[in-house]
Amino acid sequence: NYLNLKLKMANKSILGLFVIAFLSISLIVSIPIFTLSIQLSTYDVMEEIDDSFIYAPMNSSPVEKLNIDVEWGNIEIKYVSPLVDYYAMIEVNIEMSGKNLAGRNYRDIFNVEWDGTSPSPSFIMEFNSNVDKLAVLPLIKNLTIFVNLKRGIIFDLNITVEEGNVDIFVPFRVPINNIIVQVTKGKVLYDFNYGTMEGNITGRVNEGDIELRTSNSRYTRNSNWNFTIETGDLTLNISHNNDLIDLGANITGKTTLNDGRALFIYEDNSADIGARFEIPFGKHTPRSFFPECLSNSLQNCFLDGFHYNEPVMINFIHN
Repeated sequence: NYLNLKLKMANKSILGLFVIAFLSISLIVSIPIFTLSIQLSTYDVMEEIDDSFIYAPMNSSPVEKLNIDVEWGNIEIKYVSPLVDYYAMIEVNIEMSGKNLAGRNYRDIFNVEWDGTSPSPSFIMEFNSNVDKLAVLPLIKNLTIFVNLKRGIIFDLNITVEEGNVDIFVPFRVPINNIIVQVTKGKVLYDFNYGTMEGNITGRVNEGDIELRTSNSRYTRNSNWNFTIETGDLTLNISHNNDLIDLGANITGKTTLNDGRALFIYEDNSADIGARFEIPFGKHTPRSFFPECLSNSLQNCFLDGFHYNEPVMINFIHN
């Protein structure tokens, strides 16, 4: 009997240990699963398109004005069909994924102000004041703001971006007027192939690059191009190889480059000019890259104000 009693007590002890071990394992497994389920419950994917920002005035002006101010995101400006019933339509495309997004939309993160009724409409997009930008930025997979402009309408554009890229595409024979782009950190692309230039071009970048491409563009009046870069590269590529298109005006400009490199390429294959020059310069550009005329005072490069190894001021003139 005594032996049987000890065996029963031993079995109960083993059973108790088994139960305790089982409960411990269950807790070890269930706590991470519970934690994971909580995390998954707040995880979501946000994909939104908001094209509710419309500028369609009752009365048109010879030159319309549009102001865009964005704290974070890329901007793409393009021209659309002349048959649309608006002058300008701004479309916000955003993709986000991560924690704490369930049940939220992009207006919970960004503040958007749109004034489409004034003679100078403005679009402003910035982070809400209560948003932790360091926590939100890794969740943003894409944020592109498309600015659709009606062909045939002439605009003055004033674009300011704190961080992001700006791309401006001007198609065949679409007229453009004054364009001002200011970017704190990012890249700017002006693609003016075959466009009609009717105004001045200004670009300022603190940290990033500026590139301008224009081919066989038409100029209705003298145009002034000014570019300023604190840290970054500048590329200007101007070509004119169609005898049927007369430039019709002068291009003058000034470039200020503090720390970086620049490349000027000009090509003109028209019957009465037939010239091409390519000038790279910058603090780290090998001297052998420069045309001989830049170091030979007996030759004229038709380039005014060239300075090497210091903040650069370039004036380029086409007559």
